[in-house]
Order: sequence, then C-alpha cells, then structure tokens
Amino acid sequence: QGLTTTQINALSTTNLDAVAVAKLTTTQVGGLTTTNVTNLTTTQVGALTATEVASLTTAQIGVLTTTELQGLSTTQAGALTAAQVGALTTTVLNNLTTTQVNALSTTQAQALTTTQLNALSTTNLDAVAVTKLTATQVGGLTSTNITNLTTTQVVAITSTQVAALTVAQVNALTTTEVAAFTTAKVGALTSTQIAGMSTTNFAALTSTTGIPALSVAAISGMTVAEINALTTTQGNSFTGTQVGAMSIDQVSTLITLIG
Repeated sequence: QGLTTTQINALSTTNLDAVAVAKLTTTQVGGLTTTNVTNLTTTQVGALTATEVASLTTAQIGVLTTTELQGLSTTQAGALTAAQVGALTTTVLNNLTTTQVNALSTTQAQALTTTQLNALSTTNLDAVAVTKLTATQVGGLTSTNITNLTTTQVVAITSTQVAALTVAQVNALTTTEVAAFTTAKVGALTSTQIAGMSTTNFAALTSTTGIPALSVAAISGMTVAEINALTTTQGNSFTGTQVGAMSIDQVSTLITLIG
C-alpha cells in the first residue's frame, strides 16, 4: 500500500501480475490504467475485494474480459454501485451471466436506464427480476421486449407497473398473460389502456378475476367491439356498479350480448 499509483502503473506486466491485489487500497485499484486492468490476470480480478470492485471506474469495468466479468462472485457483483451499473455499456451487461443479472439488487436494477434494459439480449432480459424495476422502467420497455418477457415475469409484474404500461405494451402481452392477471392488476388498468386494448386481449380477461375487477374508470374506456368480443358468461360477470357506470351504447350492446 506504500506504492504510488504512478509506481504501480509503471510495473511490467510480469511484475503487475505478481501483485496481490487484495492488499492494495481502493485508491490504488481505482488508479490503475485501463491497460493495466487488462493486464491483470483472471485470478487477480477474482481476488478483488468488494470494496475494490466498488472503486473501479466505468472504463476499467469495460475492459474486463467476458471470463473475468462472469467470474465475479455474487459478493463482488453486488458491490457495484448504482452509478457503476447505470454507466455499464450494453456489451458489458450482456456479458454478465443470467445468474448475475437476476442477482442485481433493487438499487442496482433501478439504476439501469431504459436504453440499457432495451439493449439486453433476450436471455439476459428474461433473467431480470421485474419486481425490482420501477414502473417507469417497465413502461419504457419496447413492445418487442414486453413480448420477450417470460410468462413468469409478466405474472410477477406489480399493479403499479401494469398501470404504467402503454397501449402498445398491453397489446404485446399474450392472451395467456392477460388471463393470468389478478384482480388487483386488472383493477389497475386505465381507461386509456382499455380503450386501446385489442378485442382479443380484452376477451382474454376472465369472468372471475378479470371482467368483474375492471374499475369504473376503466369501464368508461370500453368499446362496443370489446363487449361484442366477450362470451355470455363474461358479459354476465359485470357487476351492478360497473353496469351503472356504462354509457347507453355500452349497456345496449351488453344486453344484446347476454340476451
């Protein structure tokens, strides 16, 4: 620890590779040139302490090899600060293992930008613990990436996140995913989302946890075409409160549907 940053950076590759990195200070590690970080052995990178990992610059992290990145322990990866995570290149993010991506803490996950999330490979996107994301992050996912989420991830989405979805995102969900919505999630759907929902997805709302859970506000966005797409059972599942909030056209269409 008595070595200066200048002295360490002047070491030959051979001597640098002989340094016990765990004995260095965070200032010394953070002061290594990217060239010297590249020259560290995989064993040395694996020996970095959590505190040392937290001292790495974005540029230093960017020159770590795929093997070194994927070799970071849960403790090491967990030491990355929100600022470090938010500055990671998409290449670095996609070089992380699915286990590492899934293990990101809530603070780390919420540091990811919309650009970073949308640039994730399908494999790594599918490893994201969506409940750790903010509603804004979920609402910022492209429709393609919403489609690429697994059914398990969609089922795990919170009511707050559901309310943040755009119409395009809602329509990117499969009928199976829509049918799996809990009453709380259906209740979170807005009138704008309902008004723009495809008739196919609207018809996927079940007569138990779906239709009866629509809020009065959401009912106002319901189209005649959506009502006509329902089965008689679904039509009969509207509550009295919901029917009372319907327009004349909506009630007329519903009466025709259920007979």
